[in-house]
Amino acid sequence: MTHIDDKIIELARTALSFEYGEEHFHRHAAEMTKNSGGKAMFLRLAEEESDRIEDMHKLFGAVMGQEAWQQLAAEEAANAHPSKVIAEMEAAVTLRGHAALVDDAQAVRMAMELQRRIIHIFKGMSEHVSDPDIVKLADKMIQEECSRYDFLQAQLDSLQNVGLWLDTPEFRMDGRF
Repeated sequence: MTHIDDKIIELARTALSFEYGEEHFHRHAAEMTKNSGGKAMFLRLAEEESDRIEDMHKLFGAVMGQEAWQQLAAEEAANAHPSKVIAEMEAAVTLRGHAALVDDAQAVRMAMELQRRIIHIFKGMSEHVSDPDIVKLADKMIQEECSRYDFLQAQLDSLQNVGLWLDTPEFRMDGRF
């Protein structure tokens, strides 16, 4: 196997770990949050996971070959609850001393970190693909993940009351004040 093949397989394993564990993570975050709106948001994100995995099957199946992809997906599915990545995220919550109850902002921050990692995986994958249709699919998936990240950022801004627009320029791009 070449280095690129090893890299693609590692990317595929990590992506599967995220996708199989992300629903579990969002449901866990819903349980940890105090706000009913936050709970509803995390539950909605958890329910969207099944739609997203179909695109991932198309992407990695085309890159790796359907047979190799199906075998890898079956292996990862057997070890999916909770996935290694999600277990790491939950361990971080415990390490911060919030195992029993996480404040709403902390739950959103953890979800944002998960999204950042997923975006990185799909960007890495798109660098190893040359088929225009697969590149287009990878770009679509990256855009969807970025949109989810932006959504979570807006939620965090709202929670922290910092999502304010500046009505006057605070600085100039030419460096003059």
